[in-house]
Amino acid sequence: MVTQATRTARRAPHRRTIGRGRLSRPYRQVLAVVAGALLAAVVAGPASAATTVNLDQWASSDRAWQNGNLNGNNSRYPEGGIVPFRLAIEGLTAGVHTIHINYDVTAGGHKAYDFLATWNVTNAAGKICAGSGGGISSMCPSMPASSSAAFPVDPFVMDGLSVHGAQSYSATPRRLTIWGGTIVSISKPVHSGPTSGNSTGDMTVRFRSTSKAVLLAWGGHLAQSAFWNRLVGGASDGAGMVSGAPWHMRTLQLDGTGNKNQDRSIQPSAIVGELPPFALAPPTPAPTPRPTAPPAAPAPTPIRVPGVTPRPPAPLAPPTRNGGSGGGPGPSIGPGVDSPGFPSVTVPPTATDAPVAERGAQASGLTAMFVATGIAILTLMPLMRRRRRP
Repeated sequence: MVTQATRTARRAPHRRTIGRGRLSRPYRQVLAVVAGALLAAVVAGPASAATTVNLDQWASSDRAWQNGNLNGNNSRYPEGGIVPFRLAIEGLTAGVHTIHINYDVTAGGHKAYDFLATWNVTNAAGKICAGSGGGISSMCPSMPASSSAAFPVDPFVMDGLSVHGAQSYSATPRRLTIWGGTIVSISKPVHSGPTSGNSTGDMTVRFRSTSKAVLLAWGGHLAQSAFWNRLVGGASDGAGMVSGAPWHMRTLQLDGTGNKNQDRSIQPSAIVGELPPFALAPPTPAPTPRPTAPPAAPAPTPIRVPGVTPRPPAPLAPPTRNGGSGGGPGPSIGPGVDSPGFPSVTVPPTATDAPVAERGAQASGLTAMFVATGIAILTLMPLMRRRRRP
């Protein structure tokens, strides 16, 4: 007969086993579900299923963002111009993310987007939140402050000319702008495919988001025939030479996920004309004016007394240490001109007194006159005394 005490004793070891680390089947099932969910979250990465990515490009004739392709009906761009792009990313978690910007460097063997540049150099300035297109950020219209980072220099060579040379020839600013975060790093372009056909450049961008929304903006530079390849005496080979199929700008692999890719193209019919070299260089700041010296005071007008002829200034011999110049007497500056603390003497440029030699002659004449007068008085005194006697 199984009593209540027996049943209690049979269950007791099972409870002790659980306490020593073994889990019952229901517990194991719950933990398996939780672990699977965590693993799926790790594999999926920061960009979850709720994350959306939308790429727009600027239609210059329509003056609006275009979520589709550009052509001669909605756009007119010259070679050397900048096609603006904006990429709205929503549903991010705060932290560091990566995305690839991929662009066609050549199309059908002709240069297309040879490098990336600042988004608003030629078009769309102040229109980052314009309502057209699909890449409208949830941060609009009250956008936070933006920041930017420079695109790396590209040393890639085609037909004997480098992309870096094309960047210098254009002189356009080249920066990637972000709202809602900061740029951590931008890799140098990685080129793939034959430049005699279709080839691409690819940059990996790492950015740190501060909230769920981030907006990126940049521009695609349309290759200039004046550089490619007329600069070295070759035939024109810029974006205006592309015929038939369009070329593309893409964003790929947000946080390693392939289902967030975007692609926008431009038709050759949208290219008209060509900009001259250095047309997009930033303006040179005006030089800071230097203070000018005040005009010199006019020389004083000499005072002329009627009937008095001014005497020319006495020639001055160069001063010597002890009052001689080797060529005649000169003004003595003092015992030891270089003696510390001895006052220096400034000789005026003109002299109003008689020269030293003339003053000496005058003094000698007066002395002789006084001497002669004294002798005459002494000679006459005895005669005067004799006449007074009776």
